[in-house]
Amino acid sequence: MNPTEKKQPTEQKRTLSGMLKSFDEVSFFRLERLINNIPYFLFVVVIGIFYIWNNHRGVEMEREIRTVNQQLLEKQYYYNATRDSLTQHSRQSTVAKMVDTLQMQELSHPPYTIKAKSGQH
Repeated sequence: MNPTEKKQPTEQKRTLSGMLKSFDEVSFFRLERLINNIPYFLFVVVIGIFYIWNNHRGVEMEREIRTVNQQLLEKQYYYNATRDSLTQHSRQSTVAKMVDTLQMQELSHPPYTIKAKSGQH
């Protein structure tokens, strides 16, 4: 035997047609076996689609959570500023200054209660 004769079969298997012919020898790639495994392949495809959809939904939810947190932070700043302003404007000294412009004055004596006599209203 010549060494050149031995190279021909290996070179034939390296070509595309040789590789396709070698698939017939593998039991996994036989038509009957592929047809029997169609439900498994469909299951894997459905799982893959679900995985992609779930990942996409998770990214969307993360973006939405960041946006809501940013809005919440802005609302908290606005609430704190409004509360501080209300606290400042409701102090007795500030109210006295605002009322003084209306020519009203603070009471110097505590208020007293007027009680009706019994039988009179």
